Order: sequence, then C-alpha cells, then structure tokens
Amino acid sequence: MDDPRGETYLARLTPPGKSAIATLSLFGPRAWEIMLKLFKPRNKKPLPVLPAPGSVFLGRLGLGHGDEVVVGCKTINPIHLEIHPHGGTQVVSMLLEFLQAEGATLCNWQDFITYITKDPLQSMALILLNQATTSEPSKVLLDQFNGAFRLWLDSFLLYIDQGDIKNARSLLSDISRYSHLSAKLIDPWRVVLAGPTNAGKSSLMNILAGYQRSIVSEVPGTTRDVLWLETAIEGWPVSFADTAGLRISSDPLENAGMLMGANATEQADLILWIQDCSVVEIPVPVLFHNKKIIEVSNKIDLDGSYASSRQKGEIRISALSGLGVDELLSKIIFELVSPIPKPCQAVAFHPLLKSALEKSVEFVDKGQLLEVSRLWASFLKNQN
Repeated sequence: MDDPRGETYLARLTPPGKSAIATLSLFGPRAWEIMLKLFKPRNKKPLPVLPAPGSVFLGRLGLGHGDEVVVGCKTINPIHLEIHPHGGTQVVSMLLEFLQAEGATLCNWQDFITYITKDPLQSMALILLNQATTSEPSKVLLDQFNGAFRLWLDSFLLYIDQGDIKNARSLLSDISRYSHLSAKLIDPWRVVLAGPTNAGKSSLMNILAGYQRSIVSEVPGTTRDVLWLETAIEGWPVSFADTAGLRISSDPLENAGMLMGANATEQADLILWIQDCSVVEIPVPVLFHNKKIIEVSNKIDLDGSYASSRQKGEIRISALSGLGVDELLSKIIFELVSPIPKPCQAVAFHPLLKSALEKSVEFVDKGQLLEVSRLWASFLKNQN
C-alpha cells in the first residue's frame, strides 16, 4: 500500500546469520534514486532512468569496494526492488548501512509486508505463511493469501448490506466450523502422553521421535521431567509431551515430576491415556475429564490376561514394534484438526479474525446488521 509519508522502506527478508546469499528488499518512491547513487553495473553501462518490471542487474552496491550483488525489479508503481548480496553478517550489515545513509527506512520483515501489500487480509496471511513450519497449514494460509477469506468476507458483507440474515448466517455457520484452526496454523497442537508407570509412554515417545528421546526402563518412576517433541503428523504440527507415570510415591523428585506433568496437561489440546493392556485397567483421572482424550492400550505384543477385555474404542498399539501406531496417529489428527478444510475453503486464519467472527455472530443474532459493517470496517482499518 502507498505510505502517506512517502517513506522508502528497507528490510532483510532472509534470517540473520551467515548464509550463501541474503535477500534485501527496497520499496518506495526513492528506491531507484538510491540505487542510482549506490549501484555500479558490472557491464559498465549506465542504469536506465527507470527499470522495467522483471529486469535484473549485476554489479557492485555500496561506496568503495562494496559487495557484488544482483538487483531485481519487481514493480515500478511503486518501485519495489530485491537485492541479493553475499550472505555474510558483516556484508549485509554494511549494505544496510549504505542504504539507510541514502534515506531508506529500515524495518522488520513483518512491517515491510504490510507496506508492500494492499489488502490487509493478504498481508496478515503472508506474515503467517512465512512462519508456517509444515505443509498443511501452509496450504491453508496460501489459500487465504490468494483471497479465500477476502471472497468470503465480501460475500458476507454484501448479504449484511442487503439485510439477508438467512444467507449471512449460513456463511457464518460454514466458516465457524474451522475456527479451531485460528491459533494452530503456526503453533503446534499440544498432545500429552499420560498414564500409570510402566505403561510404555516413553517407548511410544521414542517411536514417534524416531530415536531415543526418552529413557526407557522397567524401574517405575524413571521419567521425572516433562520431555517435549515437536514433529508433524500428516502435514500438521504437533508437540508431544512425555510425562511422569502417575502413582503414589514418597520420592519428592518423582512427585515434582508428576506435578509438572499435571501442569502440562492443563495446556494440552489432547491427552493420550496410555495403559499396559496386560494389567488391571486404571480409569482416566477426573482431572482429565474436561480434555479430549484418546485411550491407548499398549503392549499388545504381550499375551496378558487382561488384553481381551479392554474397552471398545481404545486404540491398541505396541510401542515396541510399532503395531497400531499409524492408526493412533490418524486418530490424533482426526481429534485435533477435523474438519480439515478443503482447497480454497475460507478459514479465520488468525485469532483476531476468529474474535471478529464471534462478534459478527452476536450482532447478526441480535439483528444489529449496521454494527456488523462497522465492526469489519474498523477491523480492516486497524490492520493498515
């Protein structure tokens, strides 16, 4: 979007630190003027008065020796340039100083995105897209960047302006099915492995990690701390926590570990209640009843006397051999993500959007349609 102050903004788009190539971006009315002062083409030909979109130049940027860079022109109205120097920390710092000395305003990459993107919804999606760590959230955010939520909002506000409450409610109902994703597209779901001692929680943690993340021992109370593992299941980010086995103990360290595990469950989106199928079943503790729970019978490779009397609906696995673990992982994603958005589905991809949708539902239910229009006008203005 055009900056009312006429600033020319500068940002480093690649993460700080050493790399082969870095990317700097220069955007604003004075971007090419700055380049004319600091850039010397390698072919000795003078730079054009204005670059053509898509044009690329090789040369040196900076006073004195400077650094050899590639400069590309993305747009000319307004001018948006990308600069690709060597990725050394000192080289990048030197070039940033040169560009700032000629009047460029340095900003972080998040603010830079808001300056170069006309639609505030698009810039919100792009900022999150740059932080997504797995494939499925990236697909959802890319759909929103390409206009899925904007198309939904324009249709919704058109119904509001027309006083069509029926269709407005229908759109709200459709998009609200995916509101659970608003805070989980860049942050992982938290899944806690809980259960009595020696149920095989640590063994399951290790098979999920693909290496020995947790110490496994037949000695009860081995796990004292809460061990976290960040991974992806079917393209969705999930963070697992291996917690201390629950039992009555006089060991203060073990009790402290159980307390830490209880604290972890308070923040959990899902609890795996894991038990040894060869021993007497222990009911799920009351303190977990307000959480989503998957009951897991482990050690099905053992021929225990209680193995055939487990509850219907339990997932049966062997953390030793991996049997049943794929079924468990699919069940985890079903409990956490379902319903999964189809391609091009509008999603309230940010907690602020979820809050605005909830307020919209409240206004529509009260018949306060003018308040809905004011709400979204104010929301979009505040994102600029």
